[in-house]
Amino acid sequence: MPRLRPLSTVALTALVSLWCLLALNAAFWGRVWALRPPSSFHDAVFLASLALLAFVVINLLLSVLTLVRPLAKPLLALVVVLGALASYFVLAYGVLIDKTMIRNVFETDAVESAELVNAKLLGYVALLGVLPALAVLRWPLLRLSWRREALQRVGVVVASLAAVGLIAAGFYQDHASLLRNNRELRHVLVPVNWIAGVGSHIAESTRKPLPYEPIGDGARTGARLAAPSAAPAAATGATAAATAVAAGGPDRPFVMVLVVGETARAANFGLAGYARQTTPELAEVPGLVYFTEVSSCGTSTAISVPCMFSDLGREGFSPQRARARDNLIDILGKAGWERRWYGNNTNCKGVCRDVTESRAEPRAHPQFCKPGQPCMDGAMFEDFKRDLGTLASRQVIVMHMLGSHGPGYHLRYPPAFARFTPECRQTDFSKCAVTDIVNAYDNTVLYTDHLLADAIASLQRLSPQVDSALLYVSDHGESLGENGIFLHAMPYAVAPRLQTHVPMVFWASPGATDRLGVDMACIASRRDTPLSHDNLFHSVLGLLDVETRARKPELDLFAPCRRPVQPVAGRADPGRAG
Repeated sequence: MPRLRPLSTVALTALVSLWCLLALNAAFWGRVWALRPPSSFHDAVFLASLALLAFVVINLLLSVLTLVRPLAKPLLALVVVLGALASYFVLAYGVLIDKTMIRNVFETDAVESAELVNAKLLGYVALLGVLPALAVLRWPLLRLSWRREALQRVGVVVASLAAVGLIAAGFYQDHASLLRNNRELRHVLVPVNWIAGVGSHIAESTRKPLPYEPIGDGARTGARLAAPSAAPAAATGATAAATAVAAGGPDRPFVMVLVVGETARAANFGLAGYARQTTPELAEVPGLVYFTEVSSCGTSTAISVPCMFSDLGREGFSPQRARARDNLIDILGKAGWERRWYGNNTNCKGVCRDVTESRAEPRAHPQFCKPGQPCMDGAMFEDFKRDLGTLASRQVIVMHMLGSHGPGYHLRYPPAFARFTPECRQTDFSKCAVTDIVNAYDNTVLYTDHLLADAIASLQRLSPQVDSALLYVSDHGESLGENGIFLHAMPYAVAPRLQTHVPMVFWASPGATDRLGVDMACIASRRDTPLSHDNLFHSVLGLLDVETRARKPELDLFAPCRRPVQPVAGRADPGRAG
C-alpha cells in the first residue's frame, strides 16, 4: 500500500463519508433513480443536490462520532464495516433498517444468524467494508492543536448549513415531495439508517422502567371452567384426570392450545384461496374455521409476539409499556390456569416471564434436529404430544413455532414435505429463481399444516376424557421478492400487506363448544370479519370465561357467538394457581 498523506480528523471523516455515499448506497441510489429518473437538466441538478444533502447528513453524523480524537479511527473503521453489512442486506433483501430491525439483530440467536452468512455476504463486506476499514486504521492523522481542530469543526458546521440553505433555496419543493412521499428512503441511507436505529434502540432499552401495573389482579375463571373442588387446578397427571372425569362433564380437564406461527403469510395459505393447496390436512378437519382478514401488530417477532399477548393493541403498544403490565399469560395464571410454553423460536420475547419455556432437546429428536441448525418444529410438537398425558384440570399451552422463518426455508421441513419443486436450498437468494424461493416457502406452510392437523388429531383422540380447543395465528407475514423485497421487518407504515396479513384458524372439540357455550356455525359466519392481533388478548380471556377488568368485550371475536354462562351451584372459587 502506498504511503498515505496525513489528514486531519475532519478530512478523514469527510473521506469516509464520501466512501459511504458512493460505495455503500447502491440500494439508496437505485430507489432514488426509480422514483425520479433524470429526464431534464433540472432533474439532473436535483439529483446532484440530493447527493450533496446526503453527504452533509452523513458527514455531520460521523463528525459527532469522531469528537474524541483517539477514538476517531476505530469508530470510523467500525462505521465502514457495519455500513457494508447494512448495505448488503438492504441491497440483497430489500429490507429497511430502523430501531425494530436493530432490535431483531440483538434478539436473534447465533444459529439463526448463521443462516444469513454466505460467500457473497463475506465477499461484499470484505471488499467494501474490511479493506477500506483497514485503510482508515492505517491512515496517519495530523496532530492539530485543539483550537485549530475546533476551528475546522466549526467550519464544517457552517459549510453544512450553507449547503443546506442553498439546496433549500433551489430545490425545497423537490426534496420535500420526494422525502415526504417516500419516507422509507431514510431507512435505506447507509450509515444513517443503522446508526439512528442503534441509537433509538439503546435509548429505548436504557429508559427508566415504568411503574408496574398488575391489571390482572382479581382475575377469576367463571362457572363453566372453574376448577372443580375435588380436583385442584394445580393437580396433574392421571389422578387429576380420573378425578375430573368422575366428577362429571363440566369438571373434565380442559386444555386450550395457542399456536403462535412464525412468518406465515395469509397469501400462501391454501385455506385462504391460494392457487396451491398448501393446507390440505387442515382443509379436512371438521369444524375448523379460517379467518380471512387478520392483521398483525408488527412485522417482526420482537414486536408482534409481546404485542399480541398484551392488552395495549398496536396503536398503544411499546415494549416498555408491555413489560410494565400483566400480559395474557400472567392473567391466566392469576385466574387459576396452569400454563406451559413450548418454544422453538429464539425466545418468548418476555411474554413467558413467570413460566418456564420448554425447549426440545436436540439429542432426543435426531430426525428434526441437525447439528448447527435450528430444530424443526416437529421436535416441539412431539414433546407437546408426549406431555398431553400429564394434564391439569385447566391448562393453557402456548407453542411458539419457527415456522416459515427465512432465509433458510429449506431447513424448516423434512424431505417428505418438499412437495413443491424445484426448491431453493440456499440462503443466498441471488442464487435462486424467485419461483424456487416461493416453492421452498410453500413447503414450510405445508409442514405447518401437517403439524397443526396432527396436534388437533391428538386432541381429538383425548375427547372422551378431555375438552380442548386450538387457536393458531401467525406473528407476521413475509415478502417473497415482490417489488424486490424479501423477508420481513419493514417499518409498519410502509410495510406491504404481505407482511401484515396473517392466517388464523380455530378449532374446538364438541365437548369444548358445549362447555364454552359457543356456536361454531356463528363463529364460521364471522370468518371474513376484519380482525387483528388486538383481538387475541380479549378473545382468549372471553373464550375461557376469565373475568377481569383488563378484558374488553367489544374486542372479543367470540362474544357474539357465546351463550350466557349459567352459574353452577356449589362451585368452589377457582383461587390462584400457576
